[in-house]
Parts: sequence; C-alpha cells; structure tokens
Amino acid sequence: MARSGGIETLVLLLLLLLLVSSYASSAFADGVLGRKGGAIVDQELELASAAPGKYAVIFDAGSTATRLHVFSFDKKIELLKMGDDVEVYATVALNYLLGKLGGDYAKTVAVIDLGGGSVQMAYAISPDAAAAAPVVPDGKDPYVTKEYLKGRDYNVYVHSYLHYGALASRVEIFKAKNGPVSYCMMAGFNGKYTYNGEQYDAIASPEGAAYEKCREDVTKALKLSAPCETKNCTFDGAWNGGGGACQSELYLTSSFYYMASDAGLIDSKATSGKTTPAAFKAAAEKICPMSFEEAKAAYPKFRASDAPYICMDLIYQYSLLVDGFGLEPTKEITVAEKVKYGEYLIEAAWPLGEAIEAVSARTRLQDA
Repeated sequence: MARSGGIETLVLLLLLLLLVSSYASSAFADGVLGRKGGAIVDQELELASAAPGKYAVIFDAGSTATRLHVFSFDKKIELLKMGDDVEVYATVALNYLLGKLGGDYAKTVAVIDLGGGSVQMAYAISPDAAAAAPVVPDGKDPYVTKEYLKGRDYNVYVHSYLHYGALASRVEIFKAKNGPVSYCMMAGFNGKYTYNGEQYDAIASPEGAAYEKCREDVTKALKLSAPCETKNCTFDGAWNGGGGACQSELYLTSSFYYMASDAGLIDSKATSGKTTPAAFKAAAEKICPMSFEEAKAAYPKFRASDAPYICMDLIYQYSLLVDGFGLEPTKEITVAEKVKYGEYLIEAAWPLGEAIEAVSARTRLQDA
C-alpha cells in the first residue's frame, strides 16, 4: 500500500506538537526507538499545576496506517489517565497492568500473542536460563532481552514465529495439503485465499472438512520435526526459553481472544475470560462437520472474510498451543482483549509496553 510520506509526516509532527503542548510545556529530552515504532520520552515536568512525571509518545507504523499514542506516567512509573483510547501490549504491558512488575520474575505471567503475520511468545526467565540461551546467527533477534522495568532487571525470552500468525498460517496450511482440495475447508466453499498479493486455492472436498485430515496438514505446516540445535524446542526449530515458573499463568491475546469470543468459548461481551486448549478442539469438532453456510449462520460474530476458515483456524489454534507450544489440553489459559487497571479497561495492544520500557530505561539512567 503506497504511503503519502511527506504529507503524513507533516501531519504527524503537527499532531505531536499539539499533544505535547496540551500536556506539558517542557521540551523533549530523549528519543528512543522501539521494536515496532518510535518512542519519545520527555523530561520531568516542572509546572506547579501539573503532577511531576514523564510522557512517552509512541509512533505505531502499522501495515495499514500510522497511529500516535501518548502516555503519561508519574515518578513511580504509574500510568496516568490521558483519554479513552489507551492500548497495551504483551508481556511488559500485561504484567504492568496486572501489578506483576517490580517484583520476582517468577511472579510474572507469560504471553502468547497471535497477530496476523506472526505469533510471539514472551515471558521472564531466570538468569541461569538466560545464560543458557542459544546463540543466534548474525542479523537475527536474540532469544533473550534484558529489560529494566519498575526498578528491577528482567531477562525476557521473546521469539516471533514469522508465517505463523492467524492470516499467514492459512497459507502454510494450504501449502501442506496433498491435492487440489483442503480438508480444512467446510463443505460448499470453493474460492481463493489471498495473502500478501498471492492467491491460493481454498476448495473444500465434496464431503467437507475432516478434523483429523485437517490436523495432519496443520501439524505438517508447524514443522514439528524441524532440526533443533538445542534442547527444549517448540516448533520450526525454535528454542522455547527453557520453561519455568512464569509459564504457569498464561495469557493469550489478539486472534486467540477473537476466536474464543466469536466461537462462544467465553462470554462474547467480556473483554477477557478463561478457557482451555481443549475447548478450541471441542469447538472445531462441532463446527467442522457443518457446511460453510451453516457455520456462517450459526456463528454470525465471525467477520465475513474469516467465516470460510473457522474450522481451519480452530484446529490451527488448538494445534499451535498443544503441539507447537506444548501445553496440556486441559491447561487453564486466559484470553484477553482488555485488562482492568484501576477503574479502566485497557486494550491489550503493544504501545503501552513500549512506553513503559522507554520511561523505565530513562529512569534508570537518572537513578545511576
């Protein structure tokens, strides 16, 4: 998608200046680039009328649009309310909102975030596990990052599995099938799946979807037998971080939440809920025998573009959790879109985590 670089940049700069002048008169002191966007953290406020603190401005340069987020923190890195559209992401943000940061790493929670193009797993690990992390080739992201958050150092295992997001995984599953039909497609559907400008046959067999045959294609797509250069691999040859106490409490975000909500695994009006991987399997076994039209009528909450792939996506998410990440089918997991923070429900997206990281890093430099 083409972008109008000059005009968009000017608009963003003007918006940034307006936002900053609205909340503080001090100039920006530091610029910190994050993994997904830019973070700018301002100096401490000196106005008597404003509470001393810090601001973090996050540029979210997404695939469809660029968004700007402003967060305010007090001196203790406590989030201050600044409007209704506050978003949070992954391990840093979720653990922050749950009150887990600043203490023992073993008390934090693990997060698996299922985006469109990739799936990410992240959780805090012990110093010993961090020291044992495999060395990755030049040009690849390390398995472990060191983070200073709310006055404490953490070793955070992070790995992103490209091509295994909710949308990209469909391509891998289609590539894994034998023959022209896919046993992951429900009866009556005959079309094309388009991803990144490429088209793939999405043709159901005359008998419709078949759970076991579809699962064979899904597990083949996960590359469970890929060479593993170290102990404790997940799938596609990736190290799993060594496991540990932090995986006992697990949060699933983004597409995991939407699937659980739309398929009725949790209350569709709730912003989070508890379920199990086995519930995804049970839903697949119920839905896959339906025709495409029957499933679309029975589960109207699914978007029209996703409705043909309900069976495939349910089997994929179950297999990803159980075969890919090694969860027990009966393990209790929390799927979340928003997390309660005080009196507010904060969306579980990434920018707040980037802001906390940037502000915390600057606080450490000031304290040194």
